[in-house]
Amino acid sequence: MSTTPRLAAPVSKGDRTGIVTVSAPEAADLPDVFSRGVQALTGLGFEVVVGAHATGRSGYRAGTTDELLDDFHQMIADPSIAAVLCAGGGRNSNRLLSGLDLALIAANPKLIVGVSDPSLLLNSITSRTGLVTLHGPSVMWDLAAPDAPCETAEHFTAMLAGQSAAARIGASLTWTRPGSAEGPLVAGCLSSLRCLLGTPWEPRWDGAILAVEDAFKPTDVLDQTFTHLRDVGVLDKIAGLIIGESVGCKATAGITVTAMVDELCREYAWPLAHGLPYGHTPRKYTLPIGATLRMDSAAEHPLTLISPWVAA
Repeated sequence: MSTTPRLAAPVSKGDRTGIVTVSAPEAADLPDVFSRGVQALTGLGFEVVVGAHATGRSGYRAGTTDELLDDFHQMIADPSIAAVLCAGGGRNSNRLLSGLDLALIAANPKLIVGVSDPSLLLNSITSRTGLVTLHGPSVMWDLAAPDAPCETAEHFTAMLAGQSAAARIGASLTWTRPGSAEGPLVAGCLSSLRCLLGTPWEPRWDGAILAVEDAFKPTDVLDQTFTHLRDVGVLDKIAGLIIGESVGCKATAGITVTAMVDELCREYAWPLAHGLPYGHTPRKYTLPIGATLRMDSAAEHPLTLISPWVAA
């Protein structure tokens, strides 16, 4: 398990980007949406390479575990591919964890981008290799959206390129507990990150800034998941907590996600902020998992990356 951050080369317009599917056969179900996403990525200036099974189907996944791993590993091993993007989401990308070629990934560092279910894959790779990965837009559900906010693609491409301005995240946050903290970023979908607890791919929580979000789940379901993180000691180890915008998460018995989190976290001293647009939101920031993030309620930019996320 690596403790030293490993940085990929920056990605610029004209570079080749690979698209893989690591879970659900969404591209097979919605080929027009997938095609729009490929066109959008091309429109941003990238040459697109689609994995052999990215548009396939094998039951409720796009391919067998071996097929999806082979697509992913081929993209990693190909020196002409500068970054690897996940087509969409799903529920079963943890099927791939036991077959990941971590030595191959470490020897060929490149930016890997995903959101929702693939966020557990990103955090696992960062935990085991030290490679900084990007929690950013999906090809289908973000780049393909006809009304996608321009800020999403702008921040995404700036992060790929390693532009210094992208380090300053000026989101308007609501601070339940003001303060400041800094640490390596762990970020992802709450219910997906839960799948890593107790596994060899669990993130390193000590001193981390934890950013979580989820979508289309009521408060009581998220309460169960968040309580699980608390009971296994995750909240005792982190240095700060950021809750993203909860898309489609309805209150249960009038209790909102914000109120539930605040109640569960009232015994801790670290800073707590709500409302970061990332993850399932249409307008989203791209977050580098494994880079050092500073959160400061008194700063002009409440979230600032203070370590590089791509190689010089």
